[in-house]
Amino acid sequence: MNNRTLLSKAAIDTSTLGNGGKMNPEQSKQFITFMKDYSAFLRQVDFITMTTTRRTLEYGEVNKRGMRKAKENQDNPATGTFTTAQRELNAVGTIMPYDVTFQFMKENIEGKNVNNTLAQLFAQQFANDTVDLAFNGDEKSKDDFLNINDGWVSISENDTNTHKVDNSGVTSKIKLFSTLLASMPSKYFQMYQQEDKSLIKIFVSHSVNRAYKEELTSRNTALGDSILVNGQNVHYDGFEIVPVGFLSDDVQIVTPYKNLAYGIYGQSLEVYHDVVPRKTRHEYTLLADFDFEIHNPDALVIAKSRTSETGSNPSGGETTNEGGGGNG
Repeated sequence: MNNRTLLSKAAIDTSTLGNGGKMNPEQSKQFITFMKDYSAFLRQVDFITMTTTRRTLEYGEVNKRGMRKAKENQDNPATGTFTTAQRELNAVGTIMPYDVTFQFMKENIEGKNVNNTLAQLFAQQFANDTVDLAFNGDEKSKDDFLNINDGWVSISENDTNTHKVDNSGVTSKIKLFSTLLASMPSKYFQMYQQEDKSLIKIFVSHSVNRAYKEELTSRNTALGDSILVNGQNVHYDGFEIVPVGFLSDDVQIVTPYKNLAYGIYGQSLEVYHDVVPRKTRHEYTLLADFDFEIHNPDALVIAKSRTSETGSNPSGGETTNEGGGGNG
């Protein structure tokens, strides 16, 4: 998809908006479509367009071994149970302001079309910043970007129902991935067998992904040559290893894409373009409200170095799991 097509989808041409303002429903929808087109990761997660600033997420589970022999002409009482739990998206207001000088506008070879290019660049950066914050956001951070909102790593670390693994001192990526999958409750492997097995992903940094590929190349020349040439994602025990540019080297996450929720309040999207002659500049401002959450914490394993955590259990407090195992 070329830039012209992407921009037409974005519908955020500043000249169309005049001096700016709230996007109409169609513009908002097209801007969100552009974000998905630009970011492969946002296309995969549970991307929720919210109609209010708050949205309840609800997930349910049924118990195992609820089946019984049918009793003829007798009451068959319920043996299966269905439990639900709720979590909430609470969109946080954000601003992305940029200043562009008159001199740049004069010298730019695209002339009047520079507005289109700038609008596209701002939207692309918004998508990039969103994924960065989705993983690294931490409201306790002193960094003005990171403390906007808690991302999936902070949410997972602070939730007692996720499964936590200590990866300190584990140099073999094969051993690391084995430990990660062993910490996932086995019931989720039963749900995602065979063709659906790929729904569970192992998210790692690019550095960890390359280290795993290097391990494979040293074990099997034919496989190694193929890995080095085609550049495609590799797997461990049938589970795809997904490199994420914004994930730090010491953090790995195992969960389905759709367990990661991103909610954006569609009606909050606003783009402004103001010309400020007294300061010889153009001011571009993008406003948006969004939040991150995980649907089911029990279906998520997170690994990091925990040697400095006082009294921590290296394998986490929630890793007993009906047999565990990553063999699906």
